[in-house]
Amino acid sequence: MKKSLLFLSILLVLFACNGKTPKTEEPQESQTPMTVSEAIQSLNDSIANDSTNALLYLHRAQAYIANEQVGAAMIDINKSLQLDPNNVDTYLLLANIYYMLGDENNINITLNRAAEIDPFDSRPLVKLAELNLLQQNYNLAGAYIDKALKVNAYNPRAYFVKGMYFIIAEQDTINALKNFQLAAEQDANFYDPVEQICRIYAVQQPPYALDYIRKTQQQFPEQNNARYELALYLQSHGEPEEALRHYDTLLQIQPDNYIVLYNIGYINFVYLEDNETALEYFNRAAEINPNYTDAVYNKGRVLEQMGQYRQAEEIYKDILAKKPNYQLAVDGMNRIQNQVEE
Repeated sequence: MKKSLLFLSILLVLFACNGKTPKTEEPQESQTPMTVSEAIQSLNDSIANDSTNALLYLHRAQAYIANEQVGAAMIDINKSLQLDPNNVDTYLLLANIYYMLGDENNINITLNRAAEIDPFDSRPLVKLAELNLLQQNYNLAGAYIDKALKVNAYNPRAYFVKGMYFIIAEQDTINALKNFQLAAEQDANFYDPVEQICRIYAVQQPPYALDYIRKTQQQFPEQNNARYELALYLQSHGEPEEALRHYDTLLQIQPDNYIVLYNIGYINFVYLEDNETALEYFNRAAEINPNYTDAVYNKGRVLEQMGQYRQAEEIYKDILAKKPNYQLAVDGMNRIQNQVEE
């Protein structure tokens, strides 16, 4: 069964674009939101009328990134820096582009330059802490995050990164939890630390864990991860029917989510004892991701349960051809062999 991790890949939660967004004009009356293409065209027109405005190039670079035009974004960032070489926001955006490109050396150079420009802006320091966490330079990561908090104690992102530091570098869930809670208290709309709290509670299982995880899903209804964490906790704690309702909602949003398909199959197999439905979902999960060995194995396990030993044996053999040390498949082969001998 899939188990909740204390954290998903830190690549998903670190180095997210965050911080202040520069503005060039006062907010106007509510209108239908622009598409990215419309925003780019509007910025094209503005730049044609004001070609020396560095912020316009920065905004267009942001729009290009949203439109997955990284090369065009880089051109605009360089132009923005020519016009205003001391804008921290521009360097932060450039660092994120280097992150997208996997250029860690230039990320470091760019963030250090941003930190030099404004020593009282904690955002480059937080980013440097994130970068060093990713690079497993834990001492540097801790030093940067402490420095960021000295610059600005009201800093939910910094507390979140510090919590990740304790999880990754120290395996210290007590201090991690304290920092995630501080981050969530400082910014009630910041989902990432709340998600990590849910995962810690799912492992530690305090009496209030379900209430907290349920409230999190209600607080962040648009966050699919919040619904998934709730479904997984319900599945693991004897509430399979409610878990299935949440998984069904997730499948409506993302029909090819093979993890959700697998968990639905697992509930039907283990809790509801519905082999036919379980086999259907395990098949769907394995078709989407043939390398998801747990789904492939459980196809064999269901077939074995249904008495279709030959088909199950073929599945176990295929698994062992790819993963000779996959113990569950070894056990399956032994069970079938014992069944045949009887």
